[in-house]
Amino acid sequence: MSLQQIKSEAASLPEEQRRELIGYLLSLKRQTDSAYWDRIESQIANNEPSHWVGEADLDTALRLNEPAP
Repeated sequence: MSLQQIKSEAASLPEEQRRELIGYLLSLKRQTDSAYWDRIESQIANNEPSHWVGEADLDTALRLNEPAP
């Protein structure tokens, strides 16, 4: 199966299954890149409000406001 086919299939999944897929892909990332997760955990632990990202900014950063391909 090609990457394009996987993307098309993922786009057609119901939201709950997409969430499960995202969780699975993140678990793979965690297994293979511990430095990335160390950085993420450090950011999560940061209690300084000036360093927080707002929901709208996060949506923009993750490109959630863009239509699906």
